[in-house]
Amino acid sequence: MIARRSVLVLPLAAAASGVPARAQTFPSQPVHIVVPFPPGGGTDSLARAIQEPMQKALGGTVIVDNKGGGGGSIAHEFVAKQPADGHWMVVGANNLPLYPHIVAKLGFDAKTAFTPIGFIAKQESVLVGSVDAPWPDLKAIIAAAKAAPGSVQYGTAGLTTPMHLSTEQFAMLNGIKLTHVPFRGTGPLVTDLLGGHIKLGMSSITSVAQQIGSGKLKPYAMASLERSAVAPNIPTFKELGAGDVDGTIVYALFAPAGTPPAIVAKLNEALNAAVATPDQKEDLSKRGFVAMGGTPQQLGDWLKVQEPIWVPVLQAAGIKPE
Repeated sequence: MIARRSVLVLPLAAAASGVPARAQTFPSQPVHIVVPFPPGGGTDSLARAIQEPMQKALGGTVIVDNKGGGGGSIAHEFVAKQPADGHWMVVGANNLPLYPHIVAKLGFDAKTAFTPIGFIAKQESVLVGSVDAPWPDLKAIIAAAKAAPGSVQYGTAGLTTPMHLSTEQFAMLNGIKLTHVPFRGTGPLVTDLLGGHIKLGMSSITSVAQQIGSGKLKPYAMASLERSAVAPNIPTFKELGAGDVDGTIVYALFAPAGTPPAIVAKLNEALNAAVATPDQKEDLSKRGFVAMGGTPQQLGDWLKVQEPIWVPVLQAAGIKPE
């Protein structure tokens, strides 16, 4: 009888506390943060920046996994099919609602497959060229693209990433046609830029700030509405007369749909703890990010307005599901 009574204590205590037993015992195994790109890029850097503080806040192991390809859709599909128990999350961005407009055989429903956890951070994008790029400035790029539509190629971390969309926004606003070369993440893009294999690319500022500073890449314009604190000497597209080009990348965490609300709340609390302290904000700032945080509801509301903003850009660029 003593043994039986002791077994009944935990669920009774959980009920009395008002917290579901499942949330009290979470995490019961390692929590995975899946990065949709290979190591070395801005998204990977951000995930690893929050890994340790989230691990501390959750009181359990947090693992960063990299699953590149498909402009991020492969990682999202993988996480969407994992158990909805809080042990799997994916780092998503502005492009999550746009996958149906670019991937013909999408293995998940972008509107219903995920539960928002919260914002992580944001950062700006920058248009950069290799040291031997033939264009001295942004005006020369526009002139070359007008003279021979499609002749100017540019690389990004993948289809429908904020870097891709903002470059097409630049093209739309200036009446030019560019040719997109998608890479499997920012890391491979930067490698090819440094090697001169591609002459132009839109990248997160975090991934190229060091190379810009050392003269290994040349900057053309910041894809942000204001100058970046990370690279204040680089003018924006608007300052250069090329329009309001905004490639600000907003990073957030998402779990599979159906994740229990109590576990969502616990993950959100851990995420906010990982980005909101003065030390964490400073650490993220040094990495080129602006810490965000917030509630799952705020993330869900923000996500809903991304599709109407960017679908016209996709249509202007002639981008269709493939």
